[in-house]
Amino acid sequence: MIHKLIRTGIVIMMSLFIINCTGEKITIPYEDSLQAANVTLTSFKDGQSESLIVGNGDMYGIVWEKDNGLFMRITKNDIWDARIDVSEDGELPKVDITNNIITGEVGGPPSYRKTYPQPRSAVALRLGPVSSGEGFSAGLDIEKAFVSIKPAEGQNISIRILHDRNVLLINSPHKVILEEIKAETLPDATIGETDNVSWLMMKMPGDIDYKGMDYAVAIASKGNLKAVSLVTSFDIKTGDVLEHAIKLAGSTIGGKGKKLIQEHENCWQKYWSRSGVQLEDTVLQRWWYRMLYFAGTVCKPGTSPMNLMAPLATDATPWHSDYHHNYNSWQAFWPLPGSNHAELADPWIAYLDDMIPRFRFLAEVTYDCEGIYCPISSFLHEPDPALCQSKNKRQLSFNPWGLTIGDVGMNVQNMWQKYLCDQDSSYLFNKMYSFIREAALFYSSFMEKCKKDSNGKVLLGPSYSPEHGKVGIYNCPFDIGYVHYTFDAFIQAATISGMDEDLVKRCRENKALLADYPVALNESGETVVVDWEGCKFNEVPLHNITVPAAPVFPCDQVTWFSPEPEKELFRRTINVTKHNFNNSNVIFNIAKARLSMPEAVDDAKKWFISRELPNGLFKWQGHAHGTFMGEMIGIAGLINEFLLQSVQNKIRLFPCWPADKDAKFSGLCAQGGFIVSSEFKDGRVISATIESKAGNQLQLLSPWKTIFVDGQMTSIDPEGIATIETSSGQILLLSENGND
Repeated sequence: MIHKLIRTGIVIMMSLFIINCTGEKITIPYEDSLQAANVTLTSFKDGQSESLIVGNGDMYGIVWEKDNGLFMRITKNDIWDARIDVSEDGELPKVDITNNIITGEVGGPPSYRKTYPQPRSAVALRLGPVSSGEGFSAGLDIEKAFVSIKPAEGQNISIRILHDRNVLLINSPHKVILEEIKAETLPDATIGETDNVSWLMMKMPGDIDYKGMDYAVAIASKGNLKAVSLVTSFDIKTGDVLEHAIKLAGSTIGGKGKKLIQEHENCWQKYWSRSGVQLEDTVLQRWWYRMLYFAGTVCKPGTSPMNLMAPLATDATPWHSDYHHNYNSWQAFWPLPGSNHAELADPWIAYLDDMIPRFRFLAEVTYDCEGIYCPISSFLHEPDPALCQSKNKRQLSFNPWGLTIGDVGMNVQNMWQKYLCDQDSSYLFNKMYSFIREAALFYSSFMEKCKKDSNGKVLLGPSYSPEHGKVGIYNCPFDIGYVHYTFDAFIQAATISGMDEDLVKRCRENKALLADYPVALNESGETVVVDWEGCKFNEVPLHNITVPAAPVFPCDQVTWFSPEPEKELFRRTINVTKHNFNNSNVIFNIAKARLSMPEAVDDAKKWFISRELPNGLFKWQGHAHGTFMGEMIGIAGLINEFLLQSVQNKIRLFPCWPADKDAKFSGLCAQGGFIVSSEFKDGRVISATIESKAGNQLQLLSPWKTIFVDGQMTSIDPEGIATIETSSGQILLLSENGND
């Protein structure tokens, strides 16, 4: 498919060719902006802040200087010590919804205090002597996805993980040496050599319910070229992982090095051709490109999802580096569809789909409800509870942190956002519909057990505001917002499919019973939204998740097009809401941007500049947070929101962009399946090009008093909306007058 971005007034730029990785040369929008985001280091000594990351979305690793030599740690998303020992755990928390009685274990269970389950780094590699200092430099080329090392003396070294296979390709005069990463809780690996191919074989143990896994690393060499393969037992259907690893390394090194590199670079060119930005604010520009590069190194369709914090620079990863369902995992995947990389959300969506049996079990045992309930914490390789012999069916649950009912809807949003942007109906019904349906079923089942207030509205709870206050609350804005979101998503999906008419009716009836967001009077006697029904103003003085602003974002319920009194209520709420800077730096500033509060840009930049590392990544603030956390990808989503907003299928161009900064973007994706490119210059929108992927109706807040589409004037309604009927594949050229 070709996206022709045609100049209207001032030329926007380019053509994108969607081809396979080995095809013809393709064009990258704003290639100079992409190249400006490359990273160059002269100090290379700290694994967290100065290491450089390479990867193909499934396999990835970092390189830095350690012990006067080049050092790497590599892994894959599916390498986990996935054992769980629940033998000492108490009873799972149980919630009597009608009577607001919560029983069972409080806090984290004993099983969570053990080292495992956790993802593991597969192996360490010694790449030969090097010393950073005068004359030394290390560079990351994010356009072509490789690291180059320029020692003060000797030959240059290049490192890349090939995009089309799980092989690390190194060009270096030095021998590559395998080094086992030992753990007290794991058996030793086996290290050997076969036909001049050195290898490491690791058997990861299982437990009574989980069989464990194997992986193998093999190194084959030909002159300066070294191929390091990594194969797990989840990669193959038959045979031995070691045999496969040796064969993969050997076949790679037997190929032509230049061709391997060209194919790798073609894949990354295709990746970068999908979207791009050119911003006068070069700080935001480099962050956008670096975060999408990071996404491309740790996310790949058809593979396992990345965990909370990849075990790269250290094995001491926090919270078991699990999947956190109340914000952390969500933020890694939510921005990807809007960046025109919806395919990268597949690992998380597929994981959620696979977890339906376990989440059903949790809904039943915790709430005696139909449908699914998401825990705050889950892990990879969790078996169906129906097949488990362990206590509690091998399920972990946390009181109070795991009792936020809105978490279910937050996970629905990761799925539904993909569909809203790419309009892939086949994917929707193959991988997402069941989960969305089960979530809507849970909320209906839950609400039908709730008490009602004097107005006949449901007291939605008991629940827990994430993560503050007491458990057992009602009408948390986070919960109300996500129940609305889930019902809306399911009703639309079911309507498209023509299925589940009875459940649609049930959801509509329950949706009508949701109460208004709870409010209290602030110090000036004005109403502001608070965390739960009966909560006093400032009763939660410092938020982890900015719950009072959640209906604006992330819940997508209050928008720029909401009634002005409602918007003003949430502006006041945002102005008095404070957070601890651990988890809300992206979502809170997006809430501001959704209401075009100009401080969103400066507030976001101020904090993220303080957390930016020399290697181009970020270190989150808070207990045990480190680098290589997937939620960094949310920064790209934040920048997208400054440039393009699409909520409830209504589009705004440059809704929160500084008037004194020029900007262009190409290929960002809006709800309804629209690919949008636009330019902002001298404080105003100059032009826009929109491709309709699915032939849906386009609703755009006109940036001009008059709007022409393909040279024909289009009407604008009293709200400023231009409504345009489109056909699939149609490219619309938008301008202020018909002569452009």
